Amino acid sequence: MAKSLRLNKRVKGPWTNFESYLLKPENVHVGWIEWIDSRSFHIKKNPFSNHPMSPYTYLVPDEVQFPIDEGLIRVHEEKIVKHIKIPEKKVYGNYTDEFCIVTGYEPLKPDELPKPYLKKDDFLNRILYNWESSNTATFGTELALNILSCPKSVYGIGGIGAQSFAPFGSKRNLLTLNKAIRELLPGDFLVQNKAFQYKPIKTREDERKVNLQVRRAVSDEISYNYLFTLSPELQQTMMSTQIPIVLPEGFYVASEWGLDPDILDYQMGALLIQPHIDERIQKRLRNLITRIGSDMLRDIPENNTVDFPGVLRLAKAWARLQFKWELEEDDFHKMKNDLEEPFKEFFDLVEDAENVGRTYLTPLTQMPDKRTVSINATKILRGAKQLEKETGQKRFLKTSLHQKIPLTDISDYEFERALDELILTGYFLKHKNGTEYELVI
Repeated sequence: MAKSLRLNKRVKGPWTNFESYLLKPENVHVGWIEWIDSRSFHIKKNPFSNHPMSPYTYLVPDEVQFPIDEGLIRVHEEKIVKHIKIPEKKVYGNYTDEFCIVTGYEPLKPDELPKPYLKKDDFLNRILYNWESSNTATFGTELALNILSCPKSVYGIGGIGAQSFAPFGSKRNLLTLNKAIRELLPGDFLVQNKAFQYKPIKTREDERKVNLQVRRAVSDEISYNYLFTLSPELQQTMMSTQIPIVLPEGFYVASEWGLDPDILDYQMGALLIQPHIDERIQKRLRNLITRIGSDMLRDIPENNTVDFPGVLRLAKAWARLQFKWELEEDDFHKMKNDLEEPFKEFFDLVEDAENVGRTYLTPLTQMPDKRTVSINATKILRGAKQLEKETGQKRFLKTSLHQKIPLTDISDYEFERALDELILTGYFLKHKNGTEYELVI
């Protein structure tokens, strides 16, 4: 069995097309910023991985304004400082630390980076390469949308929920599907991480854990897949699903070589995409999405209310598959043409299945309401609101916030725990590796 590829353990690759471009000597100071503290940072060549990374630790002098929190940048450097350690009785030594003093930066657009080698149709064919089946026309698109996910937005964290169905097989076929999907992803995305994770749901305990991770927003994007029908008592807690995955008749042969580098290249490039919708069309778009959603889901065997963000999630995942950075009205009609048949097939199968329930519907996850917080968190929240009144700003240094809380009221440990609580409940946003915080409400 091929070993799972780990992004963070790569030394000599495989690199994606955009990573190879950023690894060129002329791009040594180009990449995604990762703050160490409020005046120093690293530059990563991939926002989803710590490898590769620029060799320098970047230092921001006090007089230099550096307001950016995250994103792709080109650093303007003043000078490089290197520390050399020469072992005793040796002539040559090694660099132990390399620093870059910065004078500023230039924000860059990820859509200007090199695109993957594969085109969309080649990518869809490649992810089905190990499936022996004569009917995979829509299956590849269903798989792709689930693993390409969608970005976080006003509807909450990102991710695409899927419900799998095996009309020609049994439980074994669904377990094989899970294995096949896992082999399409780097190992980093199969465990908890900040950027993106994929979660198969096979048991009641899986459902509970994933539901908790989604509510706590432990990752920016969490895509999941209900491999089996939930029991009736659990269906009321079921998370939203946006795409059905209907297994074709056939079988799967595992790869001997592990994750295809070209599939990795396409997925990494697609995950960079944050599809934008022009504000001028959003009002018209709401009505359009409702009509399209009603058409796509018209065969649902129960009454269903089509929610705007449910189809919007699917549209943004579809945009990533198409490598589109801008979503226009016409794209929603194109998406409908691509996905109407998978939904029709799915609901036809569901109608014939036994014990049809809400497992097969596509409700939308609403943004969670703000929750009641602990006494310590309330103290910090009160201090943050005082800072907002005094400064007129919703964002402030962690040290300034701590000064608002008397040490006799809360210990350092309790202070950190309460900050984490405020982030999880949606009151605070964390910036610059936890050295700055922003009040959301």
